[in-house]
Amino acid sequence: MKKLINIRNSVIIILCITIICMAIGFIVISVEYTKKTKENLVYNVVFTKVKKLSSVKGSNTEPKGEVKINDNLSEIEMNITLESPHDELSFLATIENEGTVPIEIVDIMESPDYKLDSFKKLINPVTITLSDIEGKVIEPNETLDLKIVFYYNGTASGTKTFDYKLGLITKTK
Repeated sequence: MKKLINIRNSVIIILCITIICMAIGFIVISVEYTKKTKENLVYNVVFTKVKKLSSVKGSNTEPKGEVKINDNLSEIEMNITLESPHDELSFLATIENEGTVPIEIVDIMESPDYKLDSFKKLINPVTITLSDIEGKVIEPNETLDLKIVFYYNGTASGTKTFDYKLGLITKTK
């Protein structure tokens, strides 16, 4: 009988210690959660600069590209003029995470999307190539470069002038 009472007391003591440990664990988790919710989380991904990397002339006239970043730094606006076959313009856009949370690049928004057949015929035979940055993660205060290349293919001549805009679709990581 005394042995049965000792076993029962031991089980009660173990259960009490378990409850105390769970309470301490809950307090620690609660404090950490409170810290996280009180942090000033900022989500801000912007284009900081765009510079012309190179210009290749296919004839006597140099291709032209006017580039500007819009006022809220979220979109690049371009006006491109390619004069003849084999003209090429390349630009380097710098994307910066000015926020406090890591972000992931989901996609690059192109407007108009010259990869679609309905828009492609407007600039044919010009091709636009972008470096692959989809899926890249940018930590706070880090930058990522996006290379943009415009190339006049083929042998048909004639000036090709068009507008082009780029934006980013991002999410927190």
